Amino acid sequence: MAKKIVLFLFVFGFVFSKVQLFSQETEHLKVNVYQSKDFYSAKDTVKIAVVLDINSKYHIQSWKPKDENFIKTEITSEGNTYKISGIVYPKDKPYKLESNEEINVYGNETIIGIILIPDKINIGINDFKLKLNYQACDDKVCFPPKLLEVLLKIEVKDITGKDIAASQKFLSKIDFSKPNYIPSLNEDISKSEEKKDTANVNKTSDSDASDYFEEKGLLLSILIIFLGGLALNLTPCVYPLIPITISFFGGMSYGQESSKQSKGKSIVMGIFYALGMSATYSSLGLFAALTGSLFGNALQNPIVIIIVALVFIALSLSMFGLYEIRIPQKLALAANQNRAGYLGAFIMGLLVGFIAAPCIGPFVLSLLVYVGKLGSPFYGFLLFFVLSMGLGFPYIILAAFSSSLNKLPRSGEWMIGVKLIFGFILIGMAINTMSPIIPTDIFSIFYPAYIIFAGLYMIIFDNKGLNSKGYTKFKYILAIAAVIYGTWLLKPDKVTAEVEWHSAASLEEIQTIIETNKKPVIIDFYADWCAACKELDKFTYTEKEVAELSKSFTTIKLDFTKSDEKKEAIKEKYNVKGLPVVVFMTADGKELKEIRLTGFEEPEDFIKRMQKTLK
Repeated sequence: MAKKIVLFLFVFGFVFSKVQLFSQETEHLKVNVYQSKDFYSAKDTVKIAVVLDINSKYHIQSWKPKDENFIKTEITSEGNTYKISGIVYPKDKPYKLESNEEINVYGNETIIGIILIPDKINIGINDFKLKLNYQACDDKVCFPPKLLEVLLKIEVKDITGKDIAASQKFLSKIDFSKPNYIPSLNEDISKSEEKKDTANVNKTSDSDASDYFEEKGLLLSILIIFLGGLALNLTPCVYPLIPITISFFGGMSYGQESSKQSKGKSIVMGIFYALGMSATYSSLGLFAALTGSLFGNALQNPIVIIIVALVFIALSLSMFGLYEIRIPQKLALAANQNRAGYLGAFIMGLLVGFIAAPCIGPFVLSLLVYVGKLGSPFYGFLLFFVLSMGLGFPYIILAAFSSSLNKLPRSGEWMIGVKLIFGFILIGMAINTMSPIIPTDIFSIFYPAYIIFAGLYMIIFDNKGLNSKGYTKFKYILAIAAVIYGTWLLKPDKVTAEVEWHSAASLEEIQTIIETNKKPVIIDFYADWCAACKELDKFTYTEKEVAELSKSFTTIKLDFTKSDEKKEAIKEKYNVKGLPVVVFMTADGKELKEIRLTGFEEPEDFIKRMQKTLK
């Protein structure tokens, strides 16, 4: 019987070691690591689930915190047996600080998926080390970052092993097909933090774009781009094509067919026409996404920024009538040839994108840059497909009701007014494009002033299209909105007071400052990765009464973003476990422990602590 028990415990221990590769517990969280199979072949991809069981009292920062100074949750690796080819970080949750500002955090059970590919492995047991870097916070304070090391032992045989049923509980919750972090295989992953800015530009994935749209609103983005496509039909290059194109559809549909049949064929041809346009623009979107680094990195170069701005200005001058940009005559003739059937409609849709280029080019260029930054082929294709559907939608509707063509407003002087509006928009886009290389103080005045000028010009000086009541109303509404918006941008920022802080880096410096000033003391323990510290700086220390009252104190701010031996000595003396901490002391350096503050506090309550210290 004893032998059976020993054998059972041995087997159980062996199996359990395959399921749970690592387990470690701190006061903040417990880490368990699970692998998908009991062993692997030399060519197998290894999938791992890192399960963080976070103490309900705490939360940890997301892998994509809202503030780049916060310490993000990050998994890196050490060793050359396997390399990380992708990490699936879970979706974070918004968390409200005491100041009601939101940060991105993980809490409770958090599952992170890791994809490993073999590099220099051997048959047998291969050691591989994962490193988990995280920072825990509670409702009031943030604790110093911690680094946990996970030593994995991955067994390799000549054949692939079986799935571990107990691990599937966690692995099944991870979509390994969409890793949202993909490190370069030519780069030591442990050094990725040093190159994070470049990696974020070049390695954006579908999942990154998905997270972005989820935050900003995918439906709203699609709706705006679709409406933009509709609006582009009013440009001077596109609008005159509408009756010509619809008449072409009608001419191809009528004949011996019944009215009902011809209307149906017109609709189908309109759809093929729109699909032709979508083929042109969706290809552009796909190209921009696949060459995302080209657009993303290029727009960090001042020379490229200036060239793009000059393109916008050149196009705007054509809108103001200084010259006219025309499509090559052969291409225009090719679009107007009487091509029969659905293929002809599709080809016309392909070519109309080029004919409309002088008017819609700037909009397309802006969207190309935007998609290039996202770097997602799926969303690049989707957004340009939506744009082309917005352009082609009127043709589908009007093809069904070709008798309504006579109700369309005729091209006339109002089209010149539309060109003027587009000209002002293009110059605004040029100025906005130049914002990274224009001094902030100049841009904050020049850009709103330009918007106000454009609005006033359309109200006072522009007299185009006055015979069109619809256009006139639209122009005045747009112009008034521009004046209001520009004025709002010019409004001065709220004047805030500031507490004047002394800085110190050692116990000796703190003591010297206290003895020199001979006033009651406030010591603020701060770090860039401390969210509540920033809230104190932003909301409490900028209150006028707090700043005024602080003149009666010796105020010292200690920066613990990076620690060293001297700062550790300070933390030990003042018994600081997490941040923020604000210490109140008498003039002779004795702490009033009952007044010590841990966490964020509104100015009104902070003033009461200051007053108690002075008494």
